[in-house]
Amino acid sequence: MKSIQEINRVYLEKHLEKTPHDVELLDAYTKEPKCLPVHESTEDLAEGTPVLTNYGLMALSLDDDYMQGFYVPKCEELLNSNRHLDPLTVRTLRASLIEFAMLGCIEAQQVIDKFLLEYGKGDNEMLANIVLNRWPERHNLHRFLAIQSGGTDPNVDHTSFHRAMTEIRSGSKRTRWVNYFFPQMKTDRDLPTFYYSLRDETEALIYINHPMLRKRLLKMCEAILQSDHSIFEIFSRFDIKMIRSCIDLFSRISTVSMFEQMRDEYGWKYYDDKF
Repeated sequence: MKSIQEINRVYLEKHLEKTPHDVELLDAYTKEPKCLPVHESTEDLAEGTPVLTNYGLMALSLDDDYMQGFYVPKCEELLNSNRHLDPLTVRTLRASLIEFAMLGCIEAQQVIDKFLLEYGKGDNEMLANIVLNRWPERHNLHRFLAIQSGGTDPNVDHTSFHRAMTEIRSGSKRTRWVNYFFPQMKTDRDLPTFYYSLRDETEALIYINHPMLRKRLLKMCEAILQSDHSIFEIFSRFDIKMIRSCIDLFSRISTVSMFEQMRDEYGWKYYDDKF
């Protein structure tokens, strides 16, 4: 499997336009970075924030000297700081962090998680819009949002999030929904699973950084862990195999502790079950 960096490098070279603005700002910015950069379309930013296009942000994420010399240390500084930040600064930092988290920076995801606990969900709408709109030609998260809400086709009975949670709490999954609430990497074995699978790790990063999709996945994991019923009572062996594949994927590319709890609870990190 290609790494996130390899996938993004190919996309950068083949599909993104380097504007004169990017050339000018990247040259000046990489020499003496002071603030975390954001996308040029982002509104309501702290004064003096450097803004770039998709090209500039992805180019920086692939620059090891910049990432290891400035961006990652800046994230680590934010992780270790107890200083309370004003709302505009938090919003500006979140706008940058979400961009780099989608491009594979684990430290940016860690700061996002910290800010969620310390400053709440006030910027979730902004973050959701960034996730959905930044790479529309590469990814289509709307397919998950639509079907998780019950689908858009009145002639097809898709299971909504509320109904799926009810089935988990009752101790028995009765309808089909695991493939689009616990997405895995794409496979050719099953057409519905194929449509609601993730193309690569880059799309998985974008999925887990969408506030609503992330929240629903964590709520389901929490409900499974807290259930009085065994996971083998709630789900079929094939369902468990898909859930495990999903959890293993997101535990590898994100810092969400819930995924490690799932792997610990069911021993998924220690042995390879034959379901």
